[in-house]
Amino acid sequence: MVVKMEKILIVEDDLFIQESLKEVLSHQYVVKQALSYHEALHYFHSDIALWIVDIELLDGNGIELCKKLRQVSLVPLLFLTANNDEEMIVEGLNAGGDDYVCKPFGIKELYARISSLLRRTKQNREIIQVGDLTIIPSQYQVYKNNKEIILTAVSYEILFILVNAQGKVITRDQILTLIERTTGHYIEDNTLSVHMKRLRQKLGVYKGKTYIETIRGIGYRWSLIE
Repeated sequence: MVVKMEKILIVEDDLFIQESLKEVLSHQYVVKQALSYHEALHYFHSDIALWIVDIELLDGNGIELCKKLRQVSLVPLLFLTANNDEEMIVEGLNAGGDDYVCKPFGIKELYARISSLLRRTKQNREIIQVGDLTIIPSQYQVYKNNKEIILTAVSYEILFILVNAQGKVITRDQILTLIERTTGHYIEDNTLSVHMKRLRQKLGVYKGKTYIETIRGIGYRWSLIE
């Protein structure tokens, strides 16, 4: 049986570090490389399973690259940084980064963080149990207390986008872009509000708490994480 290896993109402008990482990670993953901010932009709509991004790039900023990526994808992203500055790290995580490692780092630590992020992503493609909901992404099915909830394709994508974000705030623009990309449906901003209202009604509450939290002026967040 042929085992398909997952693809990882390394965005690093230091050629020595780039090649060293490729040599180490190629034993377990298919490694793609981008030596600059602008070269990385070409991978936005590819089948990359995980991004490894240096925060400080010669032609741009890894945090800004992350923000731009988050407009079209929720693929896990791991920051590399030589600067153990807490504010910069927090900024990167708030921009949508999932984890970080500080240079110099151990290979075992890097592998552990990569495995953790990919494992979490894989779990999100399987059966998801949260509150009184059961979500089966592969079959586009949602159950509440074991009774199926019938959702439109757009409502389901909104639900899965928020659940997959693991409690991170997703802007309205991000949701609109992701819906168009995954379903081919273009919906207007006002229509998103209608879909969100109907989805909330379908999901109901769990232990007095709504599943979807509105972040005023920004977007939404899946509020129930178990």
